[in-house]
Amino acid sequence: MAMPISRPFLIVLLGAVLVGATFFAFQNMRDNSGDDAAPAAQQSAPAQQDAAPAASPEELLQAAFTGGKIDSTAFSARVSIEAEGQRADVDVSGAFEQGAVGDIPELEVSAQLTAPGERFEGGFTSLGDEAFFTQGDTGWRVPDEVWSPLVEAAARGAGARQQQLPLPVDPQSWIRDVESEGTESLDGVETTHVSASVDSERVVRDLFAVARATGRTLPDAAPVAGAVEDAELDAWIGTDDRVVRRVTVDVSFAERGELSFDLELTGVNEPQQIEAPADISPGMPDGVFGEFAQGMVAGLSGLSGGRPVSPAALNSPNPGRAARAVAAGKKVVILFHNPAGIDDRVMRRVVRHLDAHTQAVVLTDHVDAVDRYGKMVEDLGVSQTPAVVLIDRRGEARLIEGYVDAATLAQAVADAR
Repeated sequence: MAMPISRPFLIVLLGAVLVGATFFAFQNMRDNSGDDAAPAAQQSAPAQQDAAPAASPEELLQAAFTGGKIDSTAFSARVSIEAEGQRADVDVSGAFEQGAVGDIPELEVSAQLTAPGERFEGGFTSLGDEAFFTQGDTGWRVPDEVWSPLVEAAARGAGARQQQLPLPVDPQSWIRDVESEGTESLDGVETTHVSASVDSERVVRDLFAVARATGRTLPDAAPVAGAVEDAELDAWIGTDDRVVRRVTVDVSFAERGELSFDLELTGVNEPQQIEAPADISPGMPDGVFGEFAQGMVAGLSGLSGGRPVSPAALNSPNPGRAARAVAAGKKVVILFHNPAGIDDRVMRRVVRHLDAHTQAVVLTDHVDAVDRYGKMVEDLGVSQTPAVVLIDRRGEARLIEGYVDAATLAQAVADAR
């Protein structure tokens, strides 16, 4: 089986690493009924905690999947893939620190991808009450429309572990033939080294099922699983605290291909320094990282239990354009639409015709963007589509709902002061 390292595969790989780190942070939010409310820096040191009874290799490996009791940690990881003489690496580093009950954890993660003809980096930072997409020292704030509902949901207890969505797969079902390889010291902690084989066919089947559930079109999983010749996992888990310190996975393919993953945690349950980016830019990042950020925004917008928000609406430059036009005393016409609506599509053609025959500033936006226009439209109660907001030169707005023909809309614009 030929396995060229394609650019889409590399982007998916990088995105999976970033999303995985973010998911880990959210899954480790404090259970309101369980953990103490003190931050990680105030927790008892691991050495002061009572040692747990001896565990079997299977029990220790289960602790590796569940994460153990981790209130804070720094982490580094590398994912490498070699195929047909090409090699690609994704290097990840960051830190995580739990907060008080009802707080979103603080998280800092950055990833860098290196491959033939490709070099890319991006990251994500959560400070609890705000979050950023990052590249180097530059950050783009996650829109308040997305992040604030998450903060509020966490404060209400919606972020407690028992209320979170479970993983769409069960990694423990991928493991077999678990054995103990003895003890080793990592980061000053005695760990038990556990090895196991990985059921590659089940891994591929589960991951393909998850990808298809998101609407992606993928080939049959069987040939991909059949290309795996061998897959082995090693984990180093604290002998006493049962917290994983390192995990490696090595996969070899039948025809000139290898994939490896190596994750290491340091400073477990020690204070971490997580800060906002030095330079904050407006809007959202562009390019490949911008595509990833938009997808992540769409995913985050549904975590609080509300309706997912359109990334296109959140990234629209039109609210700023409208504000500048109103400040300059210009007439502004804004069509709020739902791309799936039949009348909405017809109204887009009407508005394009208007744009060619008027001196007013004519804008089109997804209805999800309504809140971003603030005082310009907030008193109109835009609740259905299509909806046209007409703002006159004095900044006074009126709402026209439903379909209107081009002549009627043009006359309404002409009549506005």
